[in-house]
Amino acid sequence: MTHFSIRPRMTSKTSVAIGARWSPWVRGLTIVALLASAACGGLLDVSDPTLVQDKDIANAAGANARRNDVWFAFYQGAGTAAADVAVFTDERIIDLPVTFSRAAYFLDRRDSQGFETLYATPYGNTDPHLGPLDNVVTKSSLAIPEIRLYTPDSLRGDFLSQLYGYRGYAILQMAEDVCPGFPIDEIVDNLPALSGPYTTDSAAKYAITQLDSAIANAQDSIQFRYFAQVVKGRALVDLGQYAQAAAIVSGVPTDFLSQSPPIAGAAPFFQQASTWNPNNKNNIRLAVGDTEGTNGLPFVAAHDQRVPTVYKVLRYTNTKDSLYDQLKYLSIFDPMTLASGIEARLIEAEAALNAGDPSWFATLNTLRATMISPAMAPIPTMPVTTADQIDLLYRERAFWMYLTGRRLGDLRRLIRNYGRNPETVFPTGPYSSRGGNYGTATSIPFIQRVQARTNPKITAGCTTR
Repeated sequence: MTHFSIRPRMTSKTSVAIGARWSPWVRGLTIVALLASAACGGLLDVSDPTLVQDKDIANAAGANARRNDVWFAFYQGAGTAAADVAVFTDERIIDLPVTFSRAAYFLDRRDSQGFETLYATPYGNTDPHLGPLDNVVTKSSLAIPEIRLYTPDSLRGDFLSQLYGYRGYAILQMAEDVCPGFPIDEIVDNLPALSGPYTTDSAAKYAITQLDSAIANAQDSIQFRYFAQVVKGRALVDLGQYAQAAAIVSGVPTDFLSQSPPIAGAAPFFQQASTWNPNNKNNIRLAVGDTEGTNGLPFVAAHDQRVPTVYKVLRYTNTKDSLYDQLKYLSIFDPMTLASGIEARLIEAEAALNAGDPSWFATLNTLRATMISPAMAPIPTMPVTTADQIDLLYRERAFWMYLTGRRLGDLRRLIRNYGRNPETVFPTGPYSSRGGNYGTATSIPFIQRVQARTNPKITAGCTTR
């Protein structure tokens, strides 16, 4: 398989300490690294040697440091989003001990009554899902002008393509995951540029403008172009523009693969070793979902090669029920797929299905044929009804893209684009891990009081689930 990595060419993994949202430990590493690497270039010639000012990094090295900080923030945000999506949907279940009282940490209850308050409580003054994604937008708004000004011509286009691609991905992830009414804030000329509330569609359209810039700027690094094409195709499918989506991904080879790098702190934290100690009754167990809440897919029972699992422990609340762990990520450093040629073919299949073209079914079996170790059997017959065909396509999408942050967008699209009842799509009924029932939320809340503290235009919380 040809592997196109979107890991940037770089000389340093450090970042520049500008922007209120930057983590303190990254800021510390940044200052030390920049001062050490540029000691002979004038960075020490400031009144306060611990302060890195804008004028000190107004050069190619400073611009590249900003780019690297976006790179780190992007992989951190994408991994966090994918982990949240997994537990909010049917990909992962959480088995909580009876004594555990802080259920608000977790999204899989879908409690539509006071969800924002419950979700916000343990996180204080942060917005745990929207925040890391908007962080990518904020940091890239600082990096892009510097790349334009200071990066050599031979690298400028590809660096801009990379940054616009990251922006587009982050904004689209917000559109797919977060309830409408959220802001997308950034910085322009070193001043906050505060947005009004975005809907799902308006955010997806904004993402497309960024991805168009990524495609237009790509020079030698074809991986950045392919990355942007697949993500744009994903956005167009969200908007129901299926033919356009198929057209934009048509040139992406099936063996294209764009993954996050194995970088500490930015990997999706799917592997939670401490939660599997059966002797500690205060632990939280994360497990592979298996027909969760009636509507969930059988990610364990299907014995599908694309979602390998292993038995781990019995459930707290029902010791006759076995829990299984996933084997897709064996450590927190394993890369997560961000875009791929397989996703491109799935986009084409959805476009064909919507056009009444039966080639969509052959596309699914062609993709299955790429699984050769172990070999994967083809789907024997094409379903007759349109509803069953959509079910099959979305089942294939779920197994191919398990734990990559796509599932919530898919479930919401089944409601928005195909008219499905939410209670036939999301987990519903009795909530086995804590008692009671699932709620009715179909999107992840943003924390209005956190956003309103810096953006007075955000005067209301979620406008719809």
